[in-house]
Amino acid sequence: MSHERMKRMSLKEKIQARKEKKEEKKAEKKPSDSITQKNIEESREEILAKGKKFKYPFQYAKHRLMFNTILIGLVAIAAFTFVGWYQLYKAQSTSEVVYRFTKVFGLSVAEIDNIKVRFSDYLMLYRSSITSVERQQGAFDNSEESKQQKEFYKRQALNLAEDYSFAMAKLDEAGDAVTEAEIDEVIENHKLIDGEKRSNEAFEGIVRDNFGLSMKDYRRLIMLTLAKKKASIKFDEDAKKTIEEIKAVLATNSDFEKVAQQFGENSAVGYEIIEDVEATNLDSGRAEKAASLEKVGDVSDYFVSRGGDGYYIVKLLAKDENKVSYASISVRFNWVDNEMAKLRKDGHVKEKIDLNTDKAGEENNSGEAVEGDTSGN
Repeated sequence: MSHERMKRMSLKEKIQARKEKKEEKKAEKKPSDSITQKNIEESREEILAKGKKFKYPFQYAKHRLMFNTILIGLVAIAAFTFVGWYQLYKAQSTSEVVYRFTKVFGLSVAEIDNIKVRFSDYLMLYRSSITSVERQQGAFDNSEESKQQKEFYKRQALNLAEDYSFAMAKLDEAGDAVTEAEIDEVIENHKLIDGEKRSNEAFEGIVRDNFGLSMKDYRRLIMLTLAKKKASIKFDEDAKKTIEEIKAVLATNSDFEKVAQQFGENSAVGYEIIEDVEATNLDSGRAEKAASLEKVGDVSDYFVSRGGDGYYIVKLLAKDENKVSYASISVRFNWVDNEMAKLRKDGHVKEKIDLNTDKAGEENNSGEAVEGDTSGN
C-alpha cells in the first residue's frame, strides 16, 4: 500500500488493516495438531522420569542400606564362627558360655565311623568331674600339677563320651533306647539320701553343688550311663556266661572266696568283703540287696549294678537294724570297652581336639559318676 493511498484511507480502514495484519502473524505461529500431541507425550515421559527421584527420595538410600546390612551380617557370622571354632578346637575352652554354645549348635568333638560324639557331652562330663573334685580338694590353680590333673579329666571325659555314643548307637541299631521312665526311676533312687527322700528343690541344689549340672543336664548324664548299661546287658555275652557259671558253682559251694579263686584267671571277676555299711550305701546296690536277704549266709541271685559296671552276687555276713556286712562276687562288663579299644586301634575313632594325654581316663571308665556322693555334705 503506497504512502499516498495511506493518506487517502479513512481512520476506519486503517484500523481494519492493522487487525488483519495481527491475525496473519498469529496464524503463522500456530503449530499443527499432530506436532502438539507428540510434544505433549514426550514432555510427559521426560517429566515423569525426572520426577521419580523427587517422588521417592529414599529409594536409592534404602537399597544401599540393605546391601550394607547384609554385608555386615555376613562378616559378623564369619567372625563369630571363627572365634567359636578357635575356642572349641584350638584353645579348648571349657567355660559355661562355650558349653551352652555346643548345646545350641550340636557340634561334635569326635566321630566313631559314622557315629558323632557330641561336644556338649564331653564338656558336661569334664565339667561335672572337675566340679566334684574341686568340691572335695579345693579349686585348681595354675600349677603344673593342676594342669596335669585337668588334662587327665579331659581325656577321661572324652573317652567316656565316645563310649557312651557308641553304646547309644548300638542300642538304637537293636531297636532299643533309654526311656524317660527309666531315667525317672534312677532319679527317685538318687533322691533317697541317708534314708531320707529329698524334695525336688533340695535335690536340684545337691546336683548343682556336687556336679555343677542343671537337672536337664543331670538327666542327660543318667541317660548316657543307662545306655551303656543296657547295651552291655544286651551284647556282653561273655559276662553273662561267666556269671551264670559262678551262680551254678555257688549252688553247691557258698564259700565266695574259694569260688572267686576258681575263676581267678578271668580278669573281669572280682571279690570283695564290705563290713558295717548303711543299707542305703551307694555301692552299686550291693548293700541294699544284702539287706533284703532274710538271714546270715543267704546268697542273692545275680543282678546288674546300678552304675551299670557289671553283674553282682552278694552273700549276707551280718545284719542289724541299720547296717549290713556282705561278701560280693562281681563280673565286670567289658563289651563296650573291648569294642572301643579295637576301634581306636584300627583308627576308626577320629578326635577333633588334640589332648596332651593318651591313656588317662581309660581306667575307672565304667560310667559310675552318677553313683557318687549326692549327700551334699
